[in-house]
Amino acid sequence: MRSKKTLLTIFLIVFIDLLGFGIILPLLPFIAKKYQANPAQIGFLIATYSFFQLLSSPILGRLSDRFGRKKLLIISQLGSALGFLILAFANNLPLLFLSRIIDGITGGNISIAQAYIADITDKKNRAKGMGLIGAAFGLGFIFGPALGGVLSKISYSAPALLAAFVSLITILTTMFFLKETVNVKKVVDNPKTKFNLDELKRVFSIPNLLFLIIIFFLINLVFSLNQGNLALWTEKTFNYDALKNGYIFAYAGVLTVIVQILILPFLLKKFNEKTILKIALFNLFLSFFLILLAKNELIFYLALTFMPLGNGLANPSIQAIVSENVPKEEYGGTLGFLQSAGSLGRILGPIIGGEFFYYFGKDIPFLFASFILFFVFLVTLRKKFF
Repeated sequence: MRSKKTLLTIFLIVFIDLLGFGIILPLLPFIAKKYQANPAQIGFLIATYSFFQLLSSPILGRLSDRFGRKKLLIISQLGSALGFLILAFANNLPLLFLSRIIDGITGGNISIAQAYIADITDKKNRAKGMGLIGAAFGLGFIFGPALGGVLSKISYSAPALLAAFVSLITILTTMFFLKETVNVKKVVDNPKTKFNLDELKRVFSIPNLLFLIIIFFLINLVFSLNQGNLALWTEKTFNYDALKNGYIFAYAGVLTVIVQILILPFLLKKFNEKTILKIALFNLFLSFFLILLAKNELIFYLALTFMPLGNGLANPSIQAIVSENVPKEEYGGTLGFLQSAGSLGRILGPIIGGEFFYYFGKDIPFLFASFILFFVFLVTLRKKFF
């Protein structure tokens, strides 16, 4: 593994990037309401980011395979800063959508950061490196919304301006502290680094890869399917208000960071990534199943403990396994496909979960998630898939 300084730099870049995103996310509905947006329009506004991230992740990843990680990171971060600036000065709904489209397109740069980690780590340390990105995610989502809430007392433009500022910090950090890891002269003419339908078919034909992408999609689907319903479930079950639900998400966020910084490295000393993925899937199943059984808050918080444990172990394990199945010059594009699958899950999850909750009752989304996760866990136990 390369120097810890390089890994720390990538960690800071992703953290600051997600901090900017987290600052904005909770405020979007209120900003949209200011311009008379109806609930459906607000839902589309929130989904816009994930939709365009789905489209852009494999493209940005593949471009970084051809033209270099550092260059594409800087370009994508400039796009994020532009998106935040448009949001800060938007005076109508179309401009709000434009800001989220731009930020969604450039938000695909997470796949570039993951490819950079894959470049600078060996197989033994890769999952640990991917865990650092997950920890940066968690910290960004812990501090971002709180900071955005405080700044919203000044104005709705203030959080967006701060998000633009922190994006500029990531640009400077990338320019001065990151070294290029791609030999551009060597790979630019390599047909495997080009993006077309034939290349897409070839990537999906790699043994185990499509299976791992489907698992990643399903994990993100069930996680987001219930993420949007959890606050409504606790309100109906325990009469929690917005403040108590805020504590729940903060608790889960802190646990996610602990899992990826402390527990994941410990487990990697004893097990390989494939075994850890199976452990993660069982923990995720257990968390959603326990929510179904939770008649008191003790069982509920026990369920919440298993959830970030499973999610915090699953994502870096899958990312590490995927990168081990492809050549180095294809890390960016392949991890981009993986992120697109995750984005698709995050788009469909809230829609499916909301429909289940509304038409069939508060427990059905968690029952559905439990069934999916247990099925995937059983499938991964079959050795032929690995």
